Amino acid sequence: MGEQAMVRTQPVQGADVWTGAQLAADPSWIFHLDTAHRIEAMAALAKVKALNLPIEAITRDVFALPTLGPLLASLADTIEGGRGVALVRGVPIDDLPVEDVERLFWGMATHVGFPEPQDSSGKTLHHVRAEQAFATLDEARTAFRNSNIRGYQTNVELQFHGDGSDALFFLCRRAGKKGGLSRVVSAGTAFNAVLRRDAELAAILQEDFAFDTRGELGRDHPWQISPIFIEYGGKLSILYKRGYIDLAQRLDGVPPLTARQVDALDALDAALNDPANYHEFLMQPGDIQIANNYNVLHSRTQFEDHLEPEKQRHMLRIWATLRAHRRPIPPPFRKTREFAASQRRRVDLGDNDSTA
Repeated sequence: MGEQAMVRTQPVQGADVWTGAQLAADPSWIFHLDTAHRIEAMAALAKVKALNLPIEAITRDVFALPTLGPLLASLADTIEGGRGVALVRGVPIDDLPVEDVERLFWGMATHVGFPEPQDSSGKTLHHVRAEQAFATLDEARTAFRNSNIRGYQTNVELQFHGDGSDALFFLCRRAGKKGGLSRVVSAGTAFNAVLRRDAELAAILQEDFAFDTRGELGRDHPWQISPIFIEYGGKLSILYKRGYIDLAQRLDGVPPLTARQVDALDALDAALNDPANYHEFLMQPGDIQIANNYNVLHSRTQFEDHLEPEKQRHMLRIWATLRAHRRPIPPPFRKTREFAASQRRRVDLGDNDSTA
């Protein structure tokens, strides 16, 4: 786990350790755009459209936001050092064609971070839709075992998990017909719950587990090894996808999970899925959710979609390395499919503790 890693045996404390009720009662993580902000954003959009720039050529300087930009930049204080999650409401996407929604979302995100590749193709902006719909979770699990389809490409409930790079950005273009609620949970709160239940299980979660990489690291690397929790640089970080741990068990060379490892995973899942620990909310068109992938996990409830394609649930997603307040990435995370791009960015930016 790296020379400077240590097993944490004490509860985590800090602003990013919260219960569902505490987050629901705290308005500081929700930001509402005012009329001036929206006008400014639309002016920036008109500018980049006139320049006819491809998405990835739109930079923070090009997408200038004199008053909204500093507000967006300040979100780094919330994402790393605060609650770990932020919700921006009132982004002016009404009646915009999807290409303009992409430009607006990307331009705003560049004020918070540097967008990074999300898959082996290098794609930096994903459209999240139910490309396949399943009646039950068991049907979906069969599809997951037999292909590289990802959970976000379906309508089924997603388990709590983290995405890639420092922060996840979701923009809601359209909500579904029914369901599809977003959930966020503090990784620190979940860790503390496991620690209270059984300190040995909390220690096991800081040991190595094998994760299915879903083909994203190439044929030669169908799985990766990483601890789930790791203490590094004075911070506890998480990398967790229970489904990918379970799927890795079918791959050649992966050591079978021990009974105590399964107990530890089950204890973590119980903590994550405790309604007292997570906060649930419905994203509305024009909302942007931003979550720290090191200390906040997210999920989504199953949803029913509209029959008409033009009404169906549609989210846009960006993974980004933060412009400010970047934590040192724990060495075991640095070559994972989730965090390798943010590690390369740190090297390019000359961050301390970024070359190992």
